[in-house]
Amino acid sequence: MSTAHTIKSVMDPIKSKWRKLWKNEEAKFRLFTSLKMTMVPIFSFSVMGGCMWILLNMNLLFFRANEIRGIDRFEEVFFDFLSSTLIDILPYAALLLIFVNVTAIYISDILLRPFRTIGQYCELRNRGENSSYNPDFFTDLKLLSQFGEFFFNSIETAEANKSLLKIVIPKKYTRIHKPVFETAFFGHYLLYLLASLLAVSIALYTFANEIYQNIINLAEMTLPSDQKINLFLGDQVAIMDSILVIVIVVTFFLYLYLARNLYDLVARPAFGVFSTMRSFLKGNYGQRVHLIGYPFLRDQTRSLNKYLDWVEKNLVEKSETKG
Repeated sequence: MSTAHTIKSVMDPIKSKWRKLWKNEEAKFRLFTSLKMTMVPIFSFSVMGGCMWILLNMNLLFFRANEIRGIDRFEEVFFDFLSSTLIDILPYAALLLIFVNVTAIYISDILLRPFRTIGQYCELRNRGENSSYNPDFFTDLKLLSQFGEFFFNSIETAEANKSLLKIVIPKKYTRIHKPVFETAFFGHYLLYLLASLLAVSIALYTFANEIYQNIINLAEMTLPSDQKINLFLGDQVAIMDSILVIVIVVTFFLYLYLARNLYDLVARPAFGVFSTMRSFLKGNYGQRVHLIGYPFLRDQTRSLNKYLDWVEKNLVEKSETKG
């Protein structure tokens, strides 16, 4: 067997799985969520690394301005040591990214779960199987979950009576005309983002502290003992702390922005599904869910629309025929 044929036999299944994965909109949603969360620590470490680079160059300028001996050796030893340090921390950086991505996948699941619960219920009913709608009212979108239960219970009651009539909607649902902000749902997955922030902050502190201590140690080893050098390097602790605080604060706001961005991705379609179900119960039986720009919810909304088709055909049209 030729090498080319062996490589082809290995790559073909990988390409096939990749194409299949890329066609799965939910998988793509999880992937993009992971990429968004991964970009935050990458950006933070890039900023921190840039600040450290500027600080190091300031040190070298100070040494040269004061004609301090041993600068060349300090610079050479430092960059050699920096290379070995970066190699040593690569496994820990990989673990951090794995943790961030696992957290992102779980957050994606939290965001998709309210819609998946509706989709799974409708899919089972479309197949003629018995099913029950059991959302998690504490962690899921409260509006969608509560009204979903009201909606499906109303349909099940109509199915038992073999007729669907216009249903009186509780006033608390009739007053809602735009997406609502649900603090409990937002706070639930925000906790996992904050856990990621904590891990990234600890890694940033360790990284900055390690580099700074190495600068001090190498300066003591390669440069002459001088009060000006000791004072200059010692006073940089405050600068390092300021840089670290600024980077962590920026990282926090990036995670907060990401949390809001992810919330908007599900809050608007949740309102669309809620509005469709509410309108359907009011007697607008031709209403269906049409979400533009949210392909990761296509399968769930398609199952819901098929269920609404079944309800219209079997409970609405038959009752009108009898009437």
